[in-house]
Parts: sequence; C-alpha cells; structure tokens
Amino acid sequence: MVIICDKPYPVENEEKYLEYFQKFPYPLSDFQKYSIEAIVDGNHTLVSAATGNGKTVSADFAIQHFVAQGKKVIYTCPIKSLSNQKFYDFSQKYPDIQFGIFTGDIKFNPSADVIFATAEILMNYLFSLKNDQDTTEKKQTLLQLQVDIEHELGCVVMDECHFILDEDRGHVWENTILMLPPHIQMVLLSATLDQPERFARFCERGCGKGQTSPVALPPSKFEDSVENKQVVWSSTMKRIVPLTHYGFMTTIESIFKKVKDKTTQAEIRNSTNKLITLKTENGQFQDQGYIEIKKMRKLLETNQVYLKRSHVLNTLAKMLVEKEMLPALVFTFSRKNVEMCAKEITTNLLEFDSKIPYTIRREAEQILRGKIRNYQEYMEMPEYVQLMQLLEKGIGIHHSGMIPILREIVEFMISKRYIKMLFATDSFSIGLNCEIKTVVFTSVQKFDGDFEQFLMPHAYTQMAGRAGRRNIDTVGHVVHCNNLFELPSVTDYKQILCGKPQKMESKFHISYSMILNLIRNGQNTHRDFVEFVNKSMLSMDLYESTQVLIQEQQTQSKELDRLKTNIFTYLKTPVHVIKQYIDYKKELPNLVNKKRKEVERNMKQIEEEYRTCILDVASYNTIETAQQKLNGLDREIANNKSFVYGQLSRIMQIFQDRRFIDIPSADPSTNPEYKFTTMGHFASHIAEIHPLATAEIMFKYDFFEKFTPKQLVVFLSCFTDLRVKSDIIKHTPTITDNLVKQCVLDIKSILMEYDNMEGERRMNTGFKYNNAVMYDLLDEMDIWVDCEDEHSCKQFIQQTLGVEKQISVGDFTKAILKISAIAKEWIGMCEYEGKIGLMHKLQQIDPLILKYVCTTQSLYV
Repeated sequence: MVIICDKPYPVENEEKYLEYFQKFPYPLSDFQKYSIEAIVDGNHTLVSAATGNGKTVSADFAIQHFVAQGKKVIYTCPIKSLSNQKFYDFSQKYPDIQFGIFTGDIKFNPSADVIFATAEILMNYLFSLKNDQDTTEKKQTLLQLQVDIEHELGCVVMDECHFILDEDRGHVWENTILMLPPHIQMVLLSATLDQPERFARFCERGCGKGQTSPVALPPSKFEDSVENKQVVWSSTMKRIVPLTHYGFMTTIESIFKKVKDKTTQAEIRNSTNKLITLKTENGQFQDQGYIEIKKMRKLLETNQVYLKRSHVLNTLAKMLVEKEMLPALVFTFSRKNVEMCAKEITTNLLEFDSKIPYTIRREAEQILRGKIRNYQEYMEMPEYVQLMQLLEKGIGIHHSGMIPILREIVEFMISKRYIKMLFATDSFSIGLNCEIKTVVFTSVQKFDGDFEQFLMPHAYTQMAGRAGRRNIDTVGHVVHCNNLFELPSVTDYKQILCGKPQKMESKFHISYSMILNLIRNGQNTHRDFVEFVNKSMLSMDLYESTQVLIQEQQTQSKELDRLKTNIFTYLKTPVHVIKQYIDYKKELPNLVNKKRKEVERNMKQIEEEYRTCILDVASYNTIETAQQKLNGLDREIANNKSFVYGQLSRIMQIFQDRRFIDIPSADPSTNPEYKFTTMGHFASHIAEIHPLATAEIMFKYDFFEKFTPKQLVVFLSCFTDLRVKSDIIKHTPTITDNLVKQCVLDIKSILMEYDNMEGERRMNTGFKYNNAVMYDLLDEMDIWVDCEDEHSCKQFIQQTLGVEKQISVGDFTKAILKISAIAKEWIGMCEYEGKIGLMHKLQQIDPLILKYVCTTQSLYV
C-alpha cells in the first residue's frame, strides 16, 4: 500500500532518524526527511517536487547509505549529458566512493560502487538477466555492466522519472520498473506529477489491491515469491525558493511624438521598462497584469511602433543588471535564434572589476588540455572562437546542435558563475545543474514539427522552475519578453502558467522488442506475455477506462429502457411500419427515376394512413440513437478487454509469418511455448533500430559478407535521425555504390511492409516508421570515412556539412555516435552468436568515424 506523506514530519520520529538527518549540514524539509526514512526502512521512495527544491538529497543519501552497506547503486538519467554531469559532480563530492558511467558512448569503471547510466542501458541489462541459458560472461559481452543485480545491487535511483510520460521514451521507464527484482529499492525523483499516488501504486507492481485487470490472470510471480516493498510518496507543492512570474514591455522615445495625450504618456512610462506581475508566488494568475500588457501592446501597434529584438533584449538585460537579477537563463526555441540573440547583447553584464574577460579563455584552454587529447583541434574551430568571444562578455549559449565538448565548457562556466546570461533551447530544462536566479522567455510558443504550439503547462513549469536555487537564492524570477511574441488570449495564458501537470497516462507499447526480450528470458508463452503486460500502467489505464465505460453503459441502458417505456406507450404508428418508413428514407438518396417515384409514393401512402407517422419516426429515432450509443459502449468495453490479448496475438502471428519463431501449436489459447528460429535469436539482440527488419536484412545479405567496413558505415548512416532543411532533403539515395544503395532500398522496403502490416492489423508497436530511413548522409559519410588528417576533416565539416548541407557539427556528431552505438550493439550480438567475420568488420567502424572533433570524449569523464 502506498504511504502518502502529506503532513508535517512527526516530532517523535526525529530522534530515531537523527543520525541520518545530521549527515547534511543544513536543515532538511519534511519531504526530504520522509524520503530518507523510507530508504532506511527498506522501502521505495517517490519524491515529487519542483525544480530547485532539493530532490537530489534523496539520491545523495541513498548513495552514502548503500555504499556504506557494501551495496551498489545504479543511477539512471534521461539524457547522456545529465549522466555525465551527475557522474562528475558526485565524483568530486565523494572522492572515497568509486563511480562509473555507461551511456552508450562512454563506458568507464564497470565494477564501480555507483554506476551512472541512461535509462535504456539499465532496461536492456534487466531484460538480459533472466535468461538462464546465458552465462554471466555472455551477458557482460552484450552489455558490459559488471553488476550482480541479485546480490550486489541495493538501489536504483531514477532521476527525472517523470520522463515515464514522454511520448517516445516513456516505455523505457515503465519496462525498467516492471523488470527490477522486487528486493531492490527504488529512489524515484520527479517534477510535480499528476496523480502521484497512482504512479506510486504502479511502482508497487501490478494494478493495485482491490482491482482486477481487464484480462483476468493469476497473481504475478513476484507477488507469489516476495512481499512487495511499499512506496513512500513525499512531496512539496510549495517551492522552497518562491517564484514570481512577470511580463516585461519596453518602448522607444519616438512613441511620445505620436502620442500627445499626457495621461496616455504617463501610462506608457508607468507600464514599460518595469516588471508586471502575471503570476504570484502563490500561483495566482494576475488578470490586471495581463490587461496592462495587452493595453501597452495595443498602443504600440496602433501607433506603428515596432521594436528590434536587440533593443528589447538589451533593455531587459540592463534592468536585470540594475536589479541584481543575474544570472539569467533565456529560453529561445530555435537553435539559430539562440546564437543570434546572444550576439545581439551589447549591455555590459559583468562587474566593473571582473576578471572574466581576461581569464576565461585561459581557463577554457586549461579544461580542454586536462581532458581532451586533441584539444587544439577544438580551439581552432570557428564555433570555439565565437563561443570564447561570448564568454568573455559573460554570455553563454547551449543547444543540441553544438558539439558536446563546447556545451560542456558552457556548463563548467555556469558552475563557476562566470556566465551572467545564458541563451538556450528547452533541452536545458532537463535536470542540468546550474545556479540561475532569473528565467526569461522570448516566446511561449514552440514549433512542434508541423505548427507553432503554446507551451504545455508541465513544460513551461519545468523551464520556469530553473530560477531560484535552494540555499543559494531567496527568491526566483520568471520574465516574459512580451514585446517579442503575440500575446495569447487570457485563457491560453492562464493555461500555460497555471495549468495542471501532464496527465498520468501509460506510454507502454506492446512492441516487438518487448516480446523478443521476454522470449529470450524464458518467459515464452502467451500467458507469460499477458502477465507481464498486466503489471504495466497500460493495464491500469485499460482497467480504469473500462470501469468508466461500464458505468456509462449501465446509465445508458437505464436511459434506453426509460425511452422505450415512454415512447412505445404513445406510439400510434406500428413499429414495423416505422421501420419500413425509415428504410425507405435511407434508400431514397440512392434511387432514380421509376424506382425513386415508387418509394416516394409508398412513403406518401404511409404518411396519409398514419397521420402521426413523422412524429413517431422522430421518437423512434431517439430510441435508435440511444441504442447505437449503447452498442458503441459495448464495443469499447469489449475492445478494452481484448486489447492486450489481441495485440499480442497479432505480433505473434507476424513473428510466425516472418519466420522468427517456431511453435508446436498456432493456437494461442493452448498457451504454447514459443521458440526462436535462428533469425529470431539475432533479432532478440537488437534494440537500436527495428529488430525484425534488421535481422531480415542481415540474413538477406548473408551478414554483409560482401560489405567492407566503409560500406557498413555508409549503410548504417541511413538510420541516423538527422535534421536537414526541407528544401534539401533527399527522397532517393544518390550514392554511386550500388551494393549499399540496394541494401538501403531493401531495408526501406522491409520497413514499409511492417508499417503496412501494422496498419492493416490495427497495431501500434510504438515504432516510428516515418523517416526511419533517411538518405541525406549516405554520400557525406562516404567522404567522411576517407578523411584521414585534420585538414581534410576540417574542410569536410566547414564546407561539405556547413555550407552545402547546412548541418551543424553537433548534429553530425550525434549521427556518428548513433552509427557507433549500432555497431557496438551488433558486435555484442555477433560475439554472442559466433558471427566472427561481421564482428571483425564492425570493430573497424569506430576508428573510421570517431575522429577530429566528432568523438565520444567528455570533459566530465
């Protein structure tokens, strides 16, 4: 049962847990004490609180607590950069504890006391655990994590676990929670959640006591063997550092030449170049503030006063300096605008005696020299030179198109408090540690790939919450540059600033990878699959949805009975005549000439014989409409109850049709044991890209027997999700290598087959088929592999990528790392399955592509 801690911490418990609380040199909040108590008592802890409230205390304590007991800790993060930063921060904080890191790109110290990893790595490792046929050596070959989950692991920390609601990756967290052995404690750190008790109940495994799944099954094996731990949910709805949200408007003196009225001039002076409260620290939206901003915007528009962005930003920057509201984080939802806005700042942000302009370049060089072997290549890049010019003014930039090393330099400079104004995209809102006093929004809309959309309340809250850090600031500020974007309606603005957290809905998919992993683990019957899904949050969603539908069904059934009783009592036209009339009316639009006239004559005859016919038909249609609604509810309930079984059956049919499994019986009702074919074994090791299509292409091309390592690199580049401008996207491969070209076309064709199969069978496996294969890097990767020295690499990046393709070095690096990750996964598969020839080729890929500034190096490791 979930333990909800929403009251002040009990005084009587203080003495019992005092020795643990005193590990921290500052007073703890109630939610922190509850969390520490849960860890000490052997329970799971779910901490949900706004950014900056001190959630990390729970992870901090867990690391100390379990390492002291000789147990290991795995600390998961949603993104690699956060894993890198957490690894560095904790390594500096606890030099006596051994830390390791596994992010796919970086693998360091696999036998450490505490291992930082991305969520996907832990999920894949857990899926490999239960395969009794795998030796420990084989498992480590596949994933290289050296942790004995059963005997060594004490705790898993899941930072930013609200990512379970992420549309594309949420299933990773859900699968991980499902796969963790029940004796391992979880420390779950999250932003404010919708229905946190429900999430906590899911974490205790299954649908919760007193509930029945839509698919009736015996209790899970976990529940049979081990008493599940309780989840202790502690939270704080109130920010420790209060946060106030403001609007900001500025103008130029020319408006006063157009506006002659002294009263209006006074209003303009009183409403510009100052902070106008939009939302108080108590969370109340201020309508008066909104009206004031709206009035100012109308005055500017009426008088055709249009301000340059540079003027608005510099006026705001000057005010932030004067009010001591720096450092500031300025969110700009475009990489291009991030850099342009940063360059437009001319206001002096630094103190008059600051040494930053004279020392920061040297410090950056020292950081690079200490960590990066080819540091000079970075220092000669135009991007590095431009970044240094900004940093010398106390300005930083941060977006995913930058080279990781340059982003990390910025993060280091933030931690040293050298940056006074940081321009960043919303990716910076994800957990990265920084001491920010003010957050600035240059817009409250973001392009979603198709349209400009208002920020979702949870996304806005996450970004705004970066302002004001506990034990550093006493207040935090959020400022909207209302000159720079269209003012939303008051309803939309309230929703953005004050809307509810993201709805707690499962993102779990019944996917090919999930079933392949379960079969590999020995959970290879239809009942095993259903039982696994039955513990998911998806099952909870289906159950709760079904219960609502059943209530509606019962209400609708009663309403239908009432209608029938009332209407049939007063009908004067016989029911069979009414039905005949309705049939005629339905036929009429499709009839012509003689037949149409005959039907019209019959209808006229009925109307003359039964004077109330028209009214009676209308009344009867009311019954029909109610009956159709009831039938629809019946179908929805039936669909919910059969959803899991139906999805699984369709997947297993595809597995059988495409020769991934052999089974003694094709009828799932007999609960047969599914066995992998050879192709199924290979597919079960693939996670980076579509497992079935990949296995098929491997077999089709005899495990790439005729491919060279270079050709493999070029082929794998078609799986990189690279951003290319719409006007230069390639819709067909142009590479001259016919072997690679045909292979790319074949994998595209196979993926289209799966897409069509899923569409025809009404399946959703979670795989995104749109742009699953792209042709925009095939030719470029062919060139990159042949770049053998610094000059050719630099020429390629600056000319081929920068000018011709307009691809950032950061994006190109991500594409290379994706190729490297696929190659590493395939190496493990080949070693496991004995495909030595292909493995030897794959091992040559990293040296071909990881070079110059496009590497896995990190300043944090």
